Order: sequence, then C-alpha cells, then structure tokens
Amino acid sequence: MNRLLLLIFLLMGTGTAAQQVQLEISHVLASQPMQLQTAVYTNAAGDTFNITLFKYYLSNFSLIAADGRKTALQPAWFLVSEDNAASKKILLPQCPEGEYTQLSFMIGVDSVLNFSGPQDGVLDPLHGMFWTWNSGYIMAKLEGTSPSSRLPNHMLQFHIGGYRAPHVTQRMVTLTLPSPLLTGPQYKPRVMLQADAMIWFNGDYKISFRQMAGFMTPGTPADRIADNYQHMFSVKKIVSQ
Repeated sequence: MNRLLLLIFLLMGTGTAAQQVQLEISHVLASQPMQLQTAVYTNAAGDTFNITLFKYYLSNFSLIAADGRKTALQPAWFLVSEDNAASKKILLPQCPEGEYTQLSFMIGVDSVLNFSGPQDGVLDPLHGMFWTWNSGYIMAKLEGTSPSSRLPNHMLQFHIGGYRAPHVTQRMVTLTLPSPLLTGPQYKPRVMLQADAMIWFNGDYKISFRQMAGFMTPGTPADRIADNYQHMFSVKKIVSQ
C-alpha cells in the first residue's frame, strides 16, 4: 500500500510540474534591442535618449480559452528588470490542462496591495518600487538621459504608479496568441513575449522630453503614459516543447 501511495504521489507531482507555462520576455525599442547605458534611441518627437533602468511589475495572470472561458492562475507578483536576465523568465505553475488562445495579465499590482502598505519578496520597498509618501507601488519605472531634458544632468525619470483616485496606473493586458497554447503533462510550453519601451513615448499620447522629461507622482500624465505602455507587449511565438 505504501508503495502504491508513493507511486500515486509521484505521478501527481509529475503531472503538476509539467502543467507549467514559461514566459520569456525580451525588451526592445522599436526594432532595436534594449541596451542599457550605451545604445541611443530616438522617439517620435525627435529626442535622442538612452536608458539606464527599466523595470515593472506583472501580476494577475489568466489564461483564456477560445470559448471565452477565463482561468485565473494562482496569485503571484513578478518584478521584471532589464538588468536581471533571470527576472525576464517567468514560470506560471499549476496551469490547468487545456487549450488557450489568449493570455491576460496586469502591469502593476492591484489596489489591495497598494492599500496594504509595503510587503516582502519582490514587493519589498528595497527594490525601489514603493512610494512611502504616496502609500503605493510604482507599477513601472524608466530612467535614462536625453540632451532634450531640462532636468539636472539631462535626466529622464518616469516613475509611473501610486493609487490615488481617480488616478489609477494599473493596466490589464490581453494578448491573442499566434497559435493555441496547450498545457498538460505532455507539454512544456514557452511563450516568447516582447515589450517595446518606445511605446511609452510614441503611443497615442506623444511625449517630448523638451516638455516633460520625468513624472514621479500620481496624476494625468502618469495615467496617459500607462495608457501607452499598456500596449507595449506582443507575443512573438509559442514553443510547445
């Protein structure tokens, strides 16, 4: 009997372990790979700039089937940073077996956490993504320099976050997958995502660094930048095995 129970547990563990989805994220600006410090980019306003820091939270993941059935995955929060290769590989465990056509997630952390004060783990304020004076998390952060900036040392500092109604900067993203995502014991799917940071400045709300080179409090400009970067993600491909 003990051997039988052990075999059942092993089989259950194998099935659960296999029902995972690996997300692999790459960062670009338009068609150029993101390179911190060294690469120079140009936005739609004609401003040249570089990036020294790029990071954001992802949470509230769901998988959506072709019939619209939405399966919320276990709560988890991930801090993705360009300078940390490991952070750009996100493992979503315990994905129910099935076939899915869309992936949904939040850029940022939800309102409950914003009103609950500082947390630990990736939500620890030591990561530089929490405003003690605004009692809320920074959902996404981009820093760099530009000759067009009028800030000291030509800095760029876009810290988008906080939770002060009506200014809410969490954004839900729903991506249609280029092919069905299959989960189950026989699959080890990998979803290749791409985030285009240029969309922060070249979206529906155009940013000129001559006029605004930074924003670090809740407010309308932050809302508009969040509206822009809500569309920065795309799915490049899915690898089933």
